[in-house]
Amino acid sequence: MRRRFEATADEDERLSGRLAGHMAVEWQCLDALLTSELADAARARYAALVRSAMAGIAWGVDAHLLTAALDAMRNPDLTPSGIRADPAGAAALLRTASWFGDTAATTTAEQAASPSRSDLDWTAYITALEAVVAPT
Repeated sequence: MRRRFEATADEDERLSGRLAGHMAVEWQCLDALLTSELADAARARYAALVRSAMAGIAWGVDAHLLTAALDAMRNPDLTPSGIRADPAGAAALLRTASWFGDTAATTTAEQAASPSRSDLDWTAYITALEAVVAPT
């Protein structure tokens, strides 16, 4: 389980950094849409970018939560003698590690549903651009 948490935390951190890098470039490029002709397109494109940026932040949060869970699991002495010496302490740390893992799983599940939420934003963006480029 620890190896899976470590691998997932590393991957989530990588994804978070990658999205943050892409978003940093995108924020600068979007200023080109801030014209009267492209204002509707700008609003839709910013909405899509906000969702992507929030997904990147969520991946980073997941990485932190999983790392905290790993740290909590490493701290207690989970040998039989260690648990006998401090059963309440070991239980508290494992309960906390479990909460970190559960919260990371919830965040991951929410983000898994998130990409489809920006579909409407992208459709609105493309429609607004098409209206300017090829007005009917």
